[in-house]
Order: sequence, then C-alpha cells, then structure tokens
Amino acid sequence: MKGWIIGGISCVAGALGYLCWQKRELKRFDTTNYRIRTDKVQGEHRLAVLADLHGFTYGNGNWRLLARVRRLRPELILIAGDMIVSRDTETYSSALETLRSLCAIAPVYYGMGNHESRAASRPLVAEAFRQYRQEAEELGVTFLDNRSCRIRLGEDSVTLSGLELELDYYERGRVKAMEEGHVAELVGPARTGELQLLLAHNPFYGEEYAAWGADVAFCGHNHGGLVRIPGIGGLVSPQLRPFPKYGEGLHRIRGKYVITSRGLGTHTFHVRICNRAELLAVTIEPT
Repeated sequence: MKGWIIGGISCVAGALGYLCWQKRELKRFDTTNYRIRTDKVQGEHRLAVLADLHGFTYGNGNWRLLARVRRLRPELILIAGDMIVSRDTETYSSALETLRSLCAIAPVYYGMGNHESRAASRPLVAEAFRQYRQEAEELGVTFLDNRSCRIRLGEDSVTLSGLELELDYYERGRVKAMEEGHVAELVGPARTGELQLLLAHNPFYGEEYAAWGADVAFCGHNHGGLVRIPGIGGLVSPQLRPFPKYGEGLHRIRGKYVITSRGLGTHTFHVRICNRAELLAVTIEPT
C-alpha cells in the first residue's frame, strides 16, 4: 500500500513538474540565424521572418519579441502566415498591435497562412478579418495574397511574392498532390533575373516552390512538429502526418532554399518539447 501511495505521489509530482516546465517553455523563444549566399545581390541584406505567432505575446505589448526584432536591424520584416487564430477574434487585436510596432521598425510584408485564408472565408469572422486587414494596411503592412512586388534594397532589386494556397491543401488526415505549374497559376511566373523570394506558409510543397523559381522560400505551419526528436526532426504535422517533410530548418533543393520556421506561437495543442519557438534572422549576401 505504501508503495502505491509513493508511486502516486511521484506521478502527480512529475505531471506538475512537466506542466510548469511547459508553461515556462512556451514563454521563451530563440533567434535562429541563417546566411544565404547568392550571385543575385551585390550587397548584404538582413531580414526578420515571423511565422505562426497566433496572437501570442512575449511580455506586455510583445515587448520582448519586438526588442529582439529591433536588435536585428532588418531591412524587411516578412510574415510567413498565421499571425492569428481564425476562430479567435481576440488574437486579431493582439496581432494588429504587434504589426503596429513592427511597422515602426521596417517595412512589413505579409503572406497568408491557412488561418488568414480560413478567417476570410468563414461568415462568422469574415467581417472581423476584413477590418483587421484594413487596419493593418493603413499601418503600412503589404499583404501578398498571390501577389508579387519588386523591392529596392540598396543597389539590389528583389522580387517578393506571397503564395496563398487553397484550403484543401491544409486538410487534416491527407496531403493533396500539387499539379505541375499550380504555383505559377496562382502567383504568376517567377522573376529569374533577380533574387526571387517567396512567402509560402505550407512547407510540404518545397520542391514545387523550388521548381517554380523561388531562390528562397520562407515557410511555417508545422510549429516544428510539436515534439522534435534530436537527429530526426519534428514528430507530426498539422495534417497529422508523422515526420513532416521540410518541417523545420534550412533545406537546399536543386540549388534553391526552403527555410521553415518552428513558429512563435501555438494553438489547440500547446506543446513544445525540444522545440522552442523561434524568430528567424536571415542574412542574404553576395557569393
């Protein structure tokens, strides 16, 4: 009997310890640095990339995240989707305040994630999302939903495109095959004469992004796989597929790059094990 009691106490203590550790871990994030060398630029350029914030805040007014972004001194701030949780309009307000502060640091370009696409199409929240987007645009945020823009960075000109995939590319329990040329159908042809950057929320289609012509594609969506196994990678994707392809980190595909963020927030499953949230600091420099 005594052994059962001790065992029960140990289990409860272990569970409480795990919960406290996870609560603390979810309030932390790392900055992950990447360097991309290319012959398509003459100067060095710094970018800050945020993905999957989902309305999270790190300190009052998100001051810890914003302070970290300021220290990077980026020329551009790129959003790789899912700043919000589609069904939770309170996250719209939080994300908007974060965008307000980001716009004071550098130009902000926003690619659509599945939560933005879902919010725009759901009758119950569509009007709230329309208002969120309008206010963000008034702050100076540029939304790239299947659109491209040319940006001057010093002596270099780069093209930044944002891919908004249809929602059936995010359905749980299955992965939809992408037909050849579908990226070009949505966003138009890639610009091959200069550096072509792509905001593409779902990393599963990294090979298609490279084939389209993205020199660097910035993705998110997988939240690092929730649980990362050292040496193997993330455990599960939001589509509930084990060990998702291009789930996090830097991947080289036929001379081009896919960079997948582990994300900055969570929703539904608030779990991060060996998988701390991250802000990306990307330096692009001449070969």
